[in-house]
Amino acid sequence: MLRRARRVRKHGFRRYKGDAEEICRRIIEDCYDHEHKYLRVSAGHFCEYYVRDFAFCCEALVKLGFSAQVRSTLEYALKRFRHAGITTAIDPDGVPFDYYLPSGPESIGLFLYSIRVTGNEDLARHEHAFLQRQVDRVKGMMDHHTLLPKGQYSTIRDQTRRRSSCYDMVMLAVVAREAGLLGLRFPHSEEDIRKRLIEEYWNGTYFFQDITKQPIIVGDANVFPFWTGVVDDKAMLDEAMTAVQTAGLDTPLPLRYVSATDKKRERTGFHFSALLAPDYETDSIWAHLGLAYVRVLTMHDPARARKHIEKYRKEIEQHRNFLEVYDSFGQPLRGQLYVTDESMLWCANWLALNKFSGLPS
Repeated sequence: MLRRARRVRKHGFRRYKGDAEEICRRIIEDCYDHEHKYLRVSAGHFCEYYVRDFAFCCEALVKLGFSAQVRSTLEYALKRFRHAGITTAIDPDGVPFDYYLPSGPESIGLFLYSIRVTGNEDLARHEHAFLQRQVDRVKGMMDHHTLLPKGQYSTIRDQTRRRSSCYDMVMLAVVAREAGLLGLRFPHSEEDIRKRLIEEYWNGTYFFQDITKQPIIVGDANVFPFWTGVVDDKAMLDEAMTAVQTAGLDTPLPLRYVSATDKKRERTGFHFSALLAPDYETDSIWAHLGLAYVRVLTMHDPARARKHIEKYRKEIEQHRNFLEVYDSFGQPLRGQLYVTDESMLWCANWLALNKFSGLPS
């Protein structure tokens, strides 16, 4: 990160040729490690395989014609997880690791999702015993009376201390659903967990961030219940999208985790990124979260979704690249020691939304 930050400060981001579509395809190609045969999070400094980041764009990658690279990535991950268990990520040397905190239901749920949604169920059949052991691990991550998650895990926003977060609850439901679809056993159904999710976190207008139920509107809590398909109620989706927009989380680009006001009320833990870039996971603007939001927004307000897609087109063509995170003013995030990553695999989601969503132009 530090070496790349020095290079970017001196020479700027790598600049790809072509329009936004051509730039994104070149980035996807550059993210593929031909030696080890897996898709990295980026062709910048996040050169690892991350379960979460891969899962967020694996479906788009298949639609875009990268099925072989998706398949080899899953095979690579299974080979390295087989002895260590499913973790948050695998480093460039092929060693599985967790980031900051232990991996929670997210990594296992999204790994199963990646196998199933990309049509690679045969891998699950071949690794049935291993995957069943991983699903069994999730039993210890929840209260079996309340069905709520317990403990604190390395998930999408690991810099913030959250008690029984809504996001982790959604991921428990993902584990339950994907386990059933892949012929694995889990003691609770997706429907039972969905019911408890709505009972405990939905306030009639938006999902609370965690079980403390602070009156804070948070991006991930109001995108991923719908992005995962765990919640498919259109009226709830409409309310949540309106709440996100009212809080200003989608301006000038989508999407912030929290507003500038709400970030002051949150409990955040010590983390190295707080030193490198203090606003890294608060009111900064994240492209992967933004594109997940746009995908959900297509079901609520297609015209607004198209406007956001075009905003990202302008960013891609301005920087000749696809960047990781922007500051609260919409400029590429730069801290004392950190410069936003570039050449993100997430660009596959922009490319797929632009090409296949059927939104009005």
